[in-house]
Amino acid sequence: MQSKNSLLASTFMVTLSQIALTQGALAQGANDVITVTATKRAENVQDVPISISAYSEDFLAKSEINNIQDLALFAPNFSVATSSQRSNARIVIRGIGSAGNTGIEPSVGVFIDGVYYPRPGSALGSLVGVSSVEVLRGPQGTLFGRNTAAGALNISTKDPSNTLEGHLKATAGNFDAYAVEGSLAGPLSDNIGGIFSLRYSDRDGYGENLLNGKTIGQEDELALRGKLSAQLTDTLQTKLLLDYNKLNTGGPIIELDPATASPAFDATTTALFGATPTTTDGLDYNVNQDHQDDLSEEQWGLSLDISYDWGDHTIRSITAYREWDADNFSSQIRLPADVVPSRSVYSTETLSQELQIISPLGQTLEYVAGVFYYKEDYSILETADVGAQGCVPLVAAFAGPGAAALCASLPQSPAATGDFSQSLNSIAGFAQATVNITDKFSFTLGGRYTSDDKDGSFIQTLENPVIAGLFRAPENHPDLSLNDSAFTWLASASYDLTDDLMVFATYSTGFKGGGFNSGGAGTALSREARIFQEETSQNVEVGLKSQFWDKRATANVTYFWTSLDDFQDRSFDGLSFITRNAGERVQSGVEADITLTPTDNLKFIGGASYLDAEFESFVGASPLPGSITPQDLSGERPHYSPKWQGSLVAEYSDELGQSGLDWFVRAGFQYVGEQNIGANTNNNPQSLEDSYTLMNLRLGLNAQDSRWQFAVFAQNLTDEAYCQARFDQPLAGAFGGVDATNNTIPQRCVLASPRTFGGSVQFNF
Repeated sequence: MQSKNSLLASTFMVTLSQIALTQGALAQGANDVITVTATKRAENVQDVPISISAYSEDFLAKSEINNIQDLALFAPNFSVATSSQRSNARIVIRGIGSAGNTGIEPSVGVFIDGVYYPRPGSALGSLVGVSSVEVLRGPQGTLFGRNTAAGALNISTKDPSNTLEGHLKATAGNFDAYAVEGSLAGPLSDNIGGIFSLRYSDRDGYGENLLNGKTIGQEDELALRGKLSAQLTDTLQTKLLLDYNKLNTGGPIIELDPATASPAFDATTTALFGATPTTTDGLDYNVNQDHQDDLSEEQWGLSLDISYDWGDHTIRSITAYREWDADNFSSQIRLPADVVPSRSVYSTETLSQELQIISPLGQTLEYVAGVFYYKEDYSILETADVGAQGCVPLVAAFAGPGAAALCASLPQSPAATGDFSQSLNSIAGFAQATVNITDKFSFTLGGRYTSDDKDGSFIQTLENPVIAGLFRAPENHPDLSLNDSAFTWLASASYDLTDDLMVFATYSTGFKGGGFNSGGAGTALSREARIFQEETSQNVEVGLKSQFWDKRATANVTYFWTSLDDFQDRSFDGLSFITRNAGERVQSGVEADITLTPTDNLKFIGGASYLDAEFESFVGASPLPGSITPQDLSGERPHYSPKWQGSLVAEYSDELGQSGLDWFVRAGFQYVGEQNIGANTNNNPQSLEDSYTLMNLRLGLNAQDSRWQFAVFAQNLTDEAYCQARFDQPLAGAFGGVDATNNTIPQRCVLASPRTFGGSVQFNF
């Protein structure tokens, strides 16, 4: 491993030398300035000494990026994967990410207008009214308030304009998809402005259920966002923000990979239910199984952002309240019969208050300091019912006719109930200061102290133990508690070799609080096993930020080394997921963001990353299927860590003769290398996903005065079929699916979107 790091460091230094020599050798033009707020100030991204990818409103629109999942195809070392539903999302930076909407705190924090979104599922809504998205890689444990052990997404929404303006856009595409969106902004009085944005989308499903001939995977979503800005005095400004999102979806298409099925599994399911869920093609969006999946998700939030100019300083207050509720019904076992349908109901309420004092820029000493208070109440209610074929033939086959009769006489809905709740109170104080020692050399030091108090409860009851006992055990832990505190800090130095070339080096630490196992288990857990402890991270970065060719080109490159101690591993025992502190893992590599504008008509935007990932210490990892022997995965590669990842966008535009119109064509390419995408970190070779390449295309016409635009587009143009997540078939062992000799098990593939295409028309005023 040391030799790999040395090679990467050498490569980085060679790249630095080459770019330094290139300064001034190329000629003329200019790129747009990209402004980011990663340091709690509005700054040019080229002046911020961290690894960051920033995407403007224009880039999001031209790339048909409507949510964070779409964005993941463009940002180096960044990915988003969902399992049975979007509420179970995993946001990953540099191979590090937590499974969504359990008792685990996310490894990647999501902040919209300075407000923290605690659950990944709640952050995946439509990016309506957004002005920019920043992907901050590495721990952000100083200026950002919560759970940034691996990185953060910093999203800003549009402010009201000084003049009346707006837009209206309509889109239609295959799968009977359509969307309408619009915005209206402008002054309401001399000192008050407002903006309102909305987007509604609807489409049919991508897949077909061969069992009943129904289309599956449909989705509709409504997103609203409003903002009022008031300049109350020359020194006092307020912003009142309100957002609402409503989602209804049948979820992704989850196929059984036929390469992982076994003759015994097919024979057993066919004998019991008259059919097997195994189909001939595991990537064709056709399933043969009970599929009642349905997610209804609703969230809203209100925040008040107050800025007061106190002399040369700014005092800022952000007060926010949010609610997120999700009701997820699923056919969890996914067999050609209705056996054990289940429901998970999530509910989150959060209240946060942040106070900041921000010094002016351009001084020898620049600083940001403040305090942050956060309260979250989170609950998960999981129920499992007895399906129409639950008692007969399922229980009858495994326990006999008498057990089936008893099963039928006991409660059918619910058959099992898991009730989890937790309450978190967190308070933190932080400060970060930059000393501009010379015009070229700056040093930054920052720290944050966080104290978390968490109380929880988990109670599992079996109303029908005959069938529920196959996958759950009764449990009663009403008094879970956990207290965490941590000091995280950052030290960074940057030096301007020229006006357009800056180099930097950073050491930072991150912290992710401990928590409680929030789901039921096949074997009752002790109180101690219900609790897992904090995870900490250390990060080293050496990077450069450069512009050349008279600012027609930028090249930002970072070498990083990140270590996680006591990382929180979520393993699967065939019946349930259990989280525990597992050991140490290291992620290192290089990531780059590059733009190039050879002419006024042609532009290239690219990103690439190389990731070297390894479990430094992981003793007692989950066994392979069919084995009961824990593994030692020390030295092995973690999942969700592709070695190579990259994207390239090329756009060309020009006048269309003397028509007063412009035409454009925009092509995008994304590459993701081979990676293990199994939900269980047992490094099962069956969970390896081959590398894949995606292509997107967009072309159209627009008026030169920007009053209107017409475009056609295709996403995943080559119709590449691939899995975004894999998990073991539940209860596979009971159906003869586990091969203890070859350590294999039937696996489920959560398919990504197929080729989509359509057209849009937009009017601006």
